[in-house]
Amino acid sequence: MMENFYTQSELNNLNLNSIGQNVLISKKCSIYSPEKITIGNNVRIDDFVILSGEIKIKNYVHISAFCALYGKFGIEIGNFCGLSPRSTIFSATDDFSGDFMISPMVPKNFTNVKGGKVVLQDFVQIGANSIIMPNITCLKGSATGAFTFVNKNLEQWSIYKGIPAKKFKQRSKKLLEYSKEIK
Repeated sequence: MMENFYTQSELNNLNLNSIGQNVLISKKCSIYSPEKITIGNNVRIDDFVILSGEIKIKNYVHISAFCALYGKFGIEIGNFCGLSPRSTIFSATDDFSGDFMISPMVPKNFTNVKGGKVVLQDFVQIGANSIIMPNITCLKGSATGAFTFVNKNLEQWSIYKGIPAKKFKQRSKKLLEYSKEIK
């Protein structure tokens, strides 16, 4: 099992901006622009994850298999956060109106890429197959159910579900007690 993750020496050779202790990154993870990626302590990134652009991952974070983080305008993931399988975070989006072309291979003067930083504050959990659009903040303790489309900021300690995301109920704060014992 451990041979599926980079060794500490291999992690140091990835040329990440910075990397903490106790970090497990699958050898099947795709990393683009590693010099723009910062990873804290106690982070696990599983198979087939895509990391691209400016990304800051704090401590005690798990990014499950098949997730994609597109950080053209920045992504920040707080402490004790998790992304369930196949979740995607977009910090940029193309203009699909037909007035512009869509492709990273097209000269920029023919495209209209817009976006903004995505922030997941501490204790945020993103459900499987969820999508987070650009310029979104998921406030402390917010969570989404599976297949949630997040196109607006999420209130703290609330659970959302649906397409588009709708507040379902309040989330317990009991996990705050556990985190005090871990730090």
